[in-house]
Amino acid sequence: MKEALWLCSLLSEIFGTLADATVMFSDNQSTIALARDHQYHACTKHIDVCYHWIRWVIEQGSVQLIYCPTDDMVANTLTKALPSTKVKHFTAGLGLHAK
Repeated sequence: MKEALWLCSLLSEIFGTLADATVMFSDNQSTIALARDHQYHACTKHIDVCYHWIRWVIEQGSVQLIYCPTDDMVANTLTKALPSTKVKHFTAGLGLHAK
C-alpha cells in the first residue's frame, strides 16, 4: 500500500490532482474486514502499531480495498508459480498472450 500511495503522489505531481481513490484488490477477506473494523480484538493484538496507518488511509479515502477471489486475481501470474492453464488464462486477461 505504501508503494501505491507513493505512485499516486508521483502521478499527481506530474499530471495534477487525482480525483478517485486508488483501488487495491485483495483475496484476503480477513484483511479487508480488519482494515474496516475499528474495534480492538484480542486475536489482533500481535499486529504492530505501525500497520494501523492502513486503516487511517482507508478512512481518508485515499485507498479503497475490494475483494477479488484468488481465481480472478490476474496479478498472480506475475507473483506466483502457477500451472500452465492458469498462466495462459491470466496472461490473456492482461492482454499479453500471443495470437
